[in-house]
Amino acid sequence: MPYRATLPSLNRSIALFLSALPFALFAQLYTYNARYDSLDTRHDKSRPVIERYFITSNHGAALFNLGLKDEIRKNAKEEFALAEELGIDTLLATASQHLGDALNGSADAALQLKYFYQGLDYAQRSGNANHIGTAYKQIATVYKSLGDLPRALELLQLALANVTSDYQTNRTCCHLSECYRLMGKPDSALYWAQRSNIISDPGSDPYAYARSYYVLGAAYAAKRERQLADVHFARAIEVADSFQVMIPLFGSLLGRGEMELDAGDIPNAIADGRRALRVSVDGGNLEGLVGASDLLRRSFKASGQSDSAYRYFELRVLYADSLINATNLNKLQNMAFAQELKEGEEAKAKAEEAAARSRNIQFGIIALIVITLGIFLLVFSRTAVVGAKAIKNLSLIALLLFFEFINLLVHPFLGEITHHSPILMLLCMAAIAGLLIPLHHRMEKFITNMLVSKNNRVRLEAARRTIEELEARPTDINAG
Repeated sequence: MPYRATLPSLNRSIALFLSALPFALFAQLYTYNARYDSLDTRHDKSRPVIERYFITSNHGAALFNLGLKDEIRKNAKEEFALAEELGIDTLLATASQHLGDALNGSADAALQLKYFYQGLDYAQRSGNANHIGTAYKQIATVYKSLGDLPRALELLQLALANVTSDYQTNRTCCHLSECYRLMGKPDSALYWAQRSNIISDPGSDPYAYARSYYVLGAAYAAKRERQLADVHFARAIEVADSFQVMIPLFGSLLGRGEMELDAGDIPNAIADGRRALRVSVDGGNLEGLVGASDLLRRSFKASGQSDSAYRYFELRVLYADSLINATNLNKLQNMAFAQELKEGEEAKAKAEEAAARSRNIQFGIIALIVITLGIFLLVFSRTAVVGAKAIKNLSLIALLLFFEFINLLVHPFLGEITHHSPILMLLCMAAIAGLLIPLHHRMEKFITNMLVSKNNRVRLEAARRTIEELEARPTDINAG
């Protein structure tokens, strides 16, 4: 008895293990590694889908490091399509988060939250703690960008309680450090910056390595410890420049420049400001351009070079206007991107609905055939005697099945014609029922008459055989 009770669960466990085995094997071969797919191998359909997924995901990480926003959107959409094809919850969670990242910079934070919460749902379904923590971290970044730092800290603490990989621990601690620094708590900012510094090999994750040194430099700068801040900024700049990781690069240059300006080291502040301006131009980063031009304006003003200060003031105004325009354009692009995703989801839902309707129609046809054959077998059987009540019940079932079958067939067309108006669709279905019921009554009467005639013949034949059998028996003679 215990063996029988545990056998189904054992079978399920074996099935889950076998289904997860291919993914586990590929996951060992294809892991996170920001790599630009210059050969376009992610579109090579001769490769396994799981391999194409990881190539696409790693390509997206490389695009993020390079700051190529337009390509990030397209790649995120392709990554999610591959994850859907695979149907693996952990991959769907990651791909959903990358869809949210692709909407970065949108004035409508709800668009980002939609996909980040979708990623959290997939992560919770998978039961994978690291993916659950990553989803909380992604949601926290939205609240951080909106300035709701206490809420961001709550979510980041939830993230840190779940994440298990160095990759995500680094990023979560970096966000915690930045939140505390923005809240004016440099000691807490330094504590979390130090906890983020767990990537020992720059080549394994250049972004994480460089960003960790950047937040360390920023935390030391907030504590007015210039020497330590300079060491960490310099290391972040060196690694970010070597691996072309834009965000930590211009962030470190601006951070070091601000620190140098505050200390009165104007020549170095100007040098870092100019380099930050070039990096921002190369990366197309308007926020970096605004920050770099403002640093240069204040640096030249402090050095008494009013002409240069005014020049960079004009540049800052120009870049600020461009940033506003780009933000509005980015919002429109994000809305268009979100609409594309919505249309894809609707198309998928329609395809699934059509497939379900096709299956239901097939089942309806099978049921109608079975019921109809049953009725005719009863009608034309030479021996069976069936009452009118049984035929009435069977014909009623056949009528309901036939009505449902017609409903499945005409529902999409009625929806288009009536624009899914409930009243109009009800009237149309009532009209169809009004046509079917008289037909049903006629068929029922016809079949009943046939049954009465057949039953009479069967009974007469049975009576005739009985009489013949009685007549054939010898007469019993009782002995006196």
